[in-house]
Amino acid sequence: MEYTFRWFGSHDPSKLDDIRQIGVRGIVTSLASVKYGEKWTDDLIKKRKKFIESFKVDKSKFLKWSVVESLPVHNDIKKRSGNYKYFIDQYKDSLINLAKNKVTNICYNFMPLIDWVRTDLNFELPNGSKALKYNHLHVCAFENFILKSKNAKLRYSSKQIFDAKKLLNSMNTKELSKLKMALLGGLAANDRKYSLKDLNYEIDQFAELNHADLQKNLCDFINEIYPIIKKYNLNYNIHPDDPPYNVYGLPRILSNEKDIDYLINIKKDIQIGLTFCSGSLGVNKKNDLPKIINKYGPYINFIHLRNIRHVGKSLDFYEDDHLEGSLDMVKIIKSIIIEEKKRKKSNHPIKNIPMRPDHGHTILHDKNTKTIPGYSLLGRMKGLDQLKGVIKTIN
Repeated sequence: MEYTFRWFGSHDPSKLDDIRQIGVRGIVTSLASVKYGEKWTDDLIKKRKKFIESFKVDKSKFLKWSVVESLPVHNDIKKRSGNYKYFIDQYKDSLINLAKNKVTNICYNFMPLIDWVRTDLNFELPNGSKALKYNHLHVCAFENFILKSKNAKLRYSSKQIFDAKKLLNSMNTKELSKLKMALLGGLAANDRKYSLKDLNYEIDQFAELNHADLQKNLCDFINEIYPIIKKYNLNYNIHPDDPPYNVYGLPRILSNEKDIDYLINIKKDIQIGLTFCSGSLGVNKKNDLPKIINKYGPYINFIHLRNIRHVGKSLDFYEDDHLEGSLDMVKIIKSIIIEEKKRKKSNHPIKNIPMRPDHGHTILHDKNTKTIPGYSLLGRMKGLDQLKGVIKTIN
């Protein structure tokens, strides 16, 4: 595997000068400063790439821009309404400009409106470190009694709604503020921020879309950009839904094998591939992750490795240490290594799959500094070294 690390840009508390010291060369980044849906210009891409490549990692090698994460797909494209044709044209230009600068491995998602959802961005673990957590009852409380979205009560049982109301009544002002901040902050693409009114409005825009509709819109979108993917030899990899179940009634279309089958069958081309995220897929208890790697191996062009801990029989989970949690990380890594060995005997263009440690805990002095939740430097560095140890042992 190619060891990579996510860097959000100049505003990221984790600096490239630090990242180059921790044993990675590949950088995973995007151009978050570009207005949502607008074209990534050649000049901006060149500038970002040149900056990354100015950091030396040894006598002859420098950091490199390995993967784009993410090139955001505008919600109009996902709805296939509004100005979607304009945004598709902008997207095509962005793809071409990335290709011209030899940045060819691209991650994206097709999650409506919400890129990811957590209800606690600083869940304290017994050892004092902090993690990301999802609590379904908290989402129920937020949606029904704070957001007050239409048809919310139809998405939960009467007991869930009763328990959510009871939970909300027990919260103090600080706890309520923390919950709002977490759920509104999860609208992560390009740091867009929503008020409660704005979020309700945006949810309503997707009200008529079901699972099949969103799948078709994904298919239509891929068909439109596919000629550019082929002409410029790009690898275009969808990220699974996070979490892999509907939130606020918004459909999720990449949560299990059946969904991945649909994606693969659009073109049956490894350049229309998958970002394998162990955490996102692993939250769905029915997903057999080694089986998914074995089945779709050639289509996996980018990897996120993180572990999650299921909480009882509920939909709740939190981010655990990379080698702990509910997922068998050793088996997952073994399956990835088997796939890479197959590639060395084939003409697959990506022999060493880019992998980044995902969602580390906030630990040590990072707890006293400004960090992006889930993306503290030290927590991810710890995870990276744990994963490296497993990889080297198996190899």
